[in-house]
Amino acid sequence: MKILQYCGFVSIVGVSGGVQRVFCNMANALTTRGHEVYAVCNTANPGQPVFPLDDRVRFINLNSSVSRKLTPSRRKIGRWLRCVAKGMWDRYIALPLIERKGEPLVRLIREVQPDVVILYYANDYLSMFRQPLLDVPVILMLHENAESLVGYLDTSERKAKINTCPHLQVMQRSFVPKIQRIYRGSIHVIPNTVPQIEEKDMADLTAEKQQRTITMISRVEKAKQQHLLIQAFERLAKDYPEWKVEFYGSAGGHAQKYVRKLKDMVNSPALANRVELMGATKRPLDVLRQADIFAFPSISEGFGLALAEAMAVGLPCVGLKTTSSVNELIVDGVNGFLTDSTPEDFAAKLKLLMDNQNLRVRMGKAGHEMMKQYAPEKVWDQWDNLIAEVVQQHQKRSAT
Repeated sequence: MKILQYCGFVSIVGVSGGVQRVFCNMANALTTRGHEVYAVCNTANPGQPVFPLDDRVRFINLNSSVSRKLTPSRRKIGRWLRCVAKGMWDRYIALPLIERKGEPLVRLIREVQPDVVILYYANDYLSMFRQPLLDVPVILMLHENAESLVGYLDTSERKAKINTCPHLQVMQRSFVPKIQRIYRGSIHVIPNTVPQIEEKDMADLTAEKQQRTITMISRVEKAKQQHLLIQAFERLAKDYPEWKVEFYGSAGGHAQKYVRKLKDMVNSPALANRVELMGATKRPLDVLRQADIFAFPSISEGFGLALAEAMAVGLPCVGLKTTSSVNELIVDGVNGFLTDSTPEDFAAKLKLLMDNQNLRVRMGKAGHEMMKQYAPEKVWDQWDNLIAEVVQQHQKRSAT
């Protein structure tokens, strides 16, 4: 089967985030299963994705020259329209720009004639809204939580257009009731894949170490709340000199102000040489194997891939009880702890784990066992079945 997967509104080249990894993993897995896969992006950066692609995958960067910048006068008008008339903003400025960005994709679909198109974001669907003329079935993926989609579809214009998409994939069953209030199509629950780690390759939490590590892997940005972990650890650092904190992840240009704030925090006398911003890593599992606790104070997740991988490696985890997906992957008191969104509570839960090696080991083993339900073969089987179902339905409709 000929499959075209497209991610146009998040950079695929030069970024090592969760979406970028899923993009490459999906292309590789579907290719291995015998499909002809076109992995398509629309990224300003030249080059290849950070994560490896199978040589048989046809990677295409449309690299659209469409600029999303507005002149000062249009920007002023836009601010006014967003405040008083969101529908007008969408109709006359935002949606035309989105559709214009999708023109290279529409041309490529006409050229390739795929059996199915898999899109990564709602904007990707809006960018090819004229797709009924292309006569190709579409599956739209939701890589964020349900609230993000509900918030995005805050105008009747956007809601009406998204509702012409017949299939939406989400990563958690708890997202379905919220999305059903605004979306009339078929909703399919398929999670991310989680690598299955053999026991011999798990983090050794019983090893004697002079230095123990609390690790976080995530994009560096305000919504991931690296600052909350720093504030929590600051309350513990003096009494736990053998512990340190390491942050792994890249930061986009929009996050540089936040990065400077974090650097100022970690350079305080109380945290000198105890907290480090390590930058992006291409070997997250190796990083996790060297850790003792995984901390994840993010406030918004569609799945929490790094969190799931930490559990697969056998690390006990700490996250926020109010964060979707995090509060489903972490079963409080079983494979980790869920906390309030305060440095005090986050520090208290970290302290429980830092004080008790047996607890770390027990929770790490529980998380490792729980991640077996996300084994790649199980998840890709679900995708194979969904693709076959969608294509078959489309062929039946076309035949009538």
